Formats: sequence, C-alpha cells, structure tokens
Amino acid sequence: MNNNNKDIALKAWDIYQGLAKGMGESAWKIRSTCIAIISALISYTYNSSSPFLYIITSIVCLLFFVLESGYRRLQDQYIEKSIAIERTLNDFIAYDEHPVFPQSIGTDVDTPTFRGLLNLLTVKRIIFWLPYLILFLLPVVLYIFDIKKI
Repeated sequence: MNNNNKDIALKAWDIYQGLAKGMGESAWKIRSTCIAIISALISYTYNSSSPFLYIITSIVCLLFFVLESGYRRLQDQYIEKSIAIERTLNDFIAYDEHPVFPQSIGTDVDTPTFRGLLNLLTVKRIIFWLPYLILFLLPVVLYIFDIKKI
C-alpha cells in the first residue's frame, strides 16, 4: 500500500473520531436538558397540586431516554468504524505489506435496532441508564404517595 492509502485511512479515522465525539457531546446535552426539564416538571407538579403531572413527567423522561439512546447507538457505530481504521493504521505503522482495510469507508450507519437498545442496558453501561431509571421512578413514587403541596 502506498502513502495515499495511508492518508485516506488517517482522514477517515479523523472523521470517525469527530463524529463519535459530536454524538457523545450531543448525548450529554440531551441528558442535561432532560435533568433540567424533569426537575422543573417535578417542582411545578408539587406546587400545582396536580399529581397526574408526575406521570407526564415520567413519560417525558422516557422520551429523552429513547432520544439519547439513539445518539449513543450511533456513537457506538462510529467508534467501531474508528477501531477498524485503527487496525489499518497499525498495519501501516508495522510496515505490513498488505494492510487490512475495512470493507468500506463511509459515514453510513446501520439502522438502530431493539437489540442495540438492549446492549445499552447492560450493567457495563450503568452510568448511561441509571440516571434515567431514577428520573423515571421518582415521579412515579411521588404520584403513588400523592406528594403535593398542601
């Protein structure tokens, strides 16, 4: 392989790294927006003495979870693509005569699947799903115990 192929691999790796970083930053913005909105809804519901809004709050939390999980799944796919390019770059560094290129280099991603969502719910990814679980269950508990301003 020549230097031109190495330059292509480096550029693809840089693009994948940028996309993965952008997806991660967007996911954190979604999470922080969720926390702010859920906190505001809980305090409004407490002050309004309308416990039914607690259920709406849990539904809003669930929607934010689905949105962030989509971003996380896309980020995971770009990380996988980046790792494949890194293998190629390692072959170049080791002066391998036939570096292994991925089958394709592109920014296309697979359609998110339910299995991909389940992969995000493993114990290994507890930092991702535990805050959403707490934010989902807190309004439910407040609703069950009819917590409101007297």
